Amino acid sequence: MDRKQKLLASSASFALWMIACGPADAAQIAHMGELSGKVSVPKPVGQLTVYALNRDKGVGYMVYVVKGQYRVTNLFPGHYEVTLRGTAGQMNWSLAPQTASIDIAADKTASLDIALKDATIKPTYVGGLVYDAGWSDVPGDDPTPVAIVEPYEKIYPPGRGRDVLEKVCFGCHTVQLYPYNVERTYATGRPAHDKDGWAITVDRMASGVAFNTPGKPSNFDGAKLLSPADREAVIDYLAANFGPDAPARAVQQVSDPELDAAALEKAEFVEYRLFNSKEFPKRASHTITFNPDGTLFTLDRGSRGSIIWIDPTTGEKKDYPDHGGGESITADRDGTVWYGGLRHYDPKTNLTDEYQFESANGKGRRISVSTAIFDGNGDLWMSMLGYGGLAKWERKTDSIVWWDVPILRSRPYGITLDRNDKVWFAEYHNSGVASFDPKTQQFREYRITDQEPTNIRRPGADSKNMIWTATWGSKGMQNAALYKLNPETAAVKEYKLGIPYANPYDSAPDDNDNIWVATDNHVLKFDQKAEKWTRYPIPTRSDIARLSITGEGAVWFAMRNGGQSGGYGAVATSLYPDKDNIKSFAATYSPKSNHSRLQYKYKGPDTKVTGKVKMVPAAPLNPDAYPKMLTAMGLPVPPVNAWSSTGAGGTRTLKSGAAAE
Repeated sequence: MDRKQKLLASSASFALWMIACGPADAAQIAHMGELSGKVSVPKPVGQLTVYALNRDKGVGYMVYVVKGQYRVTNLFPGHYEVTLRGTAGQMNWSLAPQTASIDIAADKTASLDIALKDATIKPTYVGGLVYDAGWSDVPGDDPTPVAIVEPYEKIYPPGRGRDVLEKVCFGCHTVQLYPYNVERTYATGRPAHDKDGWAITVDRMASGVAFNTPGKPSNFDGAKLLSPADREAVIDYLAANFGPDAPARAVQQVSDPELDAAALEKAEFVEYRLFNSKEFPKRASHTITFNPDGTLFTLDRGSRGSIIWIDPTTGEKKDYPDHGGGESITADRDGTVWYGGLRHYDPKTNLTDEYQFESANGKGRRISVSTAIFDGNGDLWMSMLGYGGLAKWERKTDSIVWWDVPILRSRPYGITLDRNDKVWFAEYHNSGVASFDPKTQQFREYRITDQEPTNIRRPGADSKNMIWTATWGSKGMQNAALYKLNPETAAVKEYKLGIPYANPYDSAPDDNDNIWVATDNHVLKFDQKAEKWTRYPIPTRSDIARLSITGEGAVWFAMRNGGQSGGYGAVATSLYPDKDNIKSFAATYSPKSNHSRLQYKYKGPDTKVTGKVKMVPAAPLNPDAYPKMLTAMGLPVPPVNAWSSTGAGGTRTLKSGAAAE
């Protein structure tokens, strides 16, 4: 059955009690429309949502059904597919969606009452990745293999092997990685392994070089955390329960996270979608960055590696394909964009500059950037996860300098600036965060949790320079939490998320010092004054890699795995906590934002894109720091100098719009 047939079939069970139009009474933006109605159900089915999609514009709206009613504001006029469905992150996500069509007129309110007919709820599973069958926009594209949904205790029978998995392996990997025995792009699947394959995998994690970076350690301390007996136990356990012939399974969700109906009633999501197509069969967006004019960029990691420009005030979108993958994307103030590792692209001229490390063969080596942020001098700070380094592109010299972080397994990932212009980054494999003072060029590490290892992705700094971050992994995946670090005292306070098996990714403060957290299927608001959580389920099953918050309090994000493995396509999504207070869809940073220094503080010239590859020195500014750290810890210093270089500096020309190979 194709997509159109499915829509027609679902429409057949959709009861339209009334369709009417009248003057819009709550839309805040001129010439937009409104939709409202009542929802009736034969029995309680949990939290429901209504999703209205203008497929011509590729703009979708989601609101929650509260007290049997729903209301959508500020819809672009046009033809809509309106769907009643379950809620991501809730057990009723398995409800069969019901869809009908309606036209929305400017400055009018349309009414659509809905009666749910099929209230069958099937077992659903935890996490933000997709493990069940689903249609695709791409003709001939294979659906996702169906997973058998089973309780955690059945998929993971107790024993010493499970104890090792929960203590060590779940620090970085989700509970679904092991039982979903289907090869897909990381992190939605894995290769099938027999016992020998699992042994190789365990040894590589415990003692191999992470990210293939010479001179750097393994993913975790195998000598400390994995005794020979534990190694044998976990390998036997993996082979017995997750061997090559094991069926695809997924851990069942057995309870719903607590939701605040009053908050949900006020909230609205607006999405700007780019659907999968023959040209772009596997679209998957990641980070979102705002331009000063209210437009935005996002990066499509799948398909042809596009840069995507969106004007949220009109729904207009532009695709700039063939720019490679990566995660990092950061808007300059002149309409150009920095992305990947590391490239500077001008959409007006279609020219790209790429910065590469010098190498002995003279061909250059690409710079790996995980996250980037501008400071008030117009310089771009970058975390280099694979290299274990912290880098800075200097605008005055148009070059890059970097520091080898002298902290074992630190591996900078997410990065931010505090109000004193200190650089803060998450230690990807080290259960902590670290700071770097640009004035003294000194690093300082802060331990966030005693759980070792646990993966930490992104930090945020509030107006009082408190540092906030969350743990991606934890023992048994049951204890994910938000952490507040006081840098003056090194005191840490923990706040549990209240979502089992969650994988929180980002922690971002708004102008009122509320802390927003991105995790599987949810955007969470933490009111630190009241120490209270508000949980907002997102429009479809996915994890979220990064949050970007506007000056008016809209929370923007991309649903990474909704596109990567869920067939959702690339998307830029915004959450408006109060839909009756939407003044504009323009996306701009506040002057208070840590991401606004370039726009509001830097007064110097812009940097022109010239279409060249620019070679920069490969060696860090502190080449002796890491070896000295190893010596102080009593660890051997590898003989390989990963950063030695005899390559010449300079530039070479790229073809128009091309990136270096």
